[in-house]
Amino acid sequence: MNNKNDALTSFSVENHCMLNDQSRQLFQTWYKTELGQSLSDLECSEIEREIDHAVGYYLVVQSPLNAISLDQHRLRESILIVPELELGAPKNVVVAKANELPLESDGVDVHVLHHTLDLSLTPHDDLREAARTLLPSGKLIVIGFNPWSLWGIRRLFSKRMKAPWCGRFIGHRRLEDWLKVAGLTLEKKRFLHYEPPLQKAAWRQRCHWIERLLSPFKLPFGGIYIMTATKQTRRYIPLKPRWKSARVRVPPFTKPAAKEMKD
Repeated sequence: MNNKNDALTSFSVENHCMLNDQSRQLFQTWYKTELGQSLSDLECSEIEREIDHAVGYYLVVQSPLNAISLDQHRLRESILIVPELELGAPKNVVVAKANELPLESDGVDVHVLHHTLDLSLTPHDDLREAARTLLPSGKLIVIGFNPWSLWGIRRLFSKRMKAPWCGRFIGHRRLEDWLKVAGLTLEKKRFLHYEPPLQKAAWRQRCHWIERLLSPFKLPFGGIYIMTATKQTRRYIPLKPRWKSARVRVPPFTKPAAKEMKD
C-alpha cells in the first residue's frame, strides 16, 4: 500500500514538474510541427476575430509561445507576459509570474490567456489575477483544450510526457464556474477543430467530413474552446433623501398638581 502511495506521489510530483519546468518548451517545439502550426494559425485568427472591435490602450497576452502574432486589432499597445526571458523574445515582453502580474488593477482593456491555464500549477489564481487587471467592461479571452473531444480521448492514451498532452485540459463547465467566482460574465463560447489531432495534413483532410458535420451544430466537442468574458462591476444608484416639512410637536397640556395650585 505504501509503495502504491509513493508511486502516486512520485507521479504527481513528476507531473507538476513537467507543467512547471518543461511544458512551455515542449509546447513551443510542438507548435512548430505541421499540426501545431495549423492550430496556431487557426487560434490566432480566432483571437483577432474576438478583439477586432475592441478599442482602448492595452492588450495583454499570455501564451506558451515566445512570440504570438496578433496584428489585427485597434488597441494601442500590446504586452506579452512570459515566466522567464527567452532568446528571440520580442520587445514588448514583460517577465512575471501569471499569478503575480506587475500591472495595476482596472487598467487593461483586453487580456488573452492562450493555453496558459492548461500549463499552470495554479490556474484558478492565474485567472483571478488576470481578472483583477481588467478595466470595468474589459474582456478576458481564454483558449484551452477541451477534454470532451477527440483530443481529450487521444490524451487518455498518451503518457503525457509530450505536448500538448502534458497540459491540464480544463473542462469548459469548470472554467465557467471559475469565471463567475472571478467576477466575470461569460459572453461567448465557441468550439473549434472537431477533427482528430493527426499530424499529417493528408490524414486530416480525409477526416475533414467530421468538421463539416459537427461544426454547424456548434456541439461542445471541438478540440479547442475559446471563451470571451466581460468584467462586470456593481453600479450603485445614489438615492436622494426625501426632505419632509418639519412638524412642531406641542406637548399635551396637563392639569396642575394640587401642590402647584396652593402655591
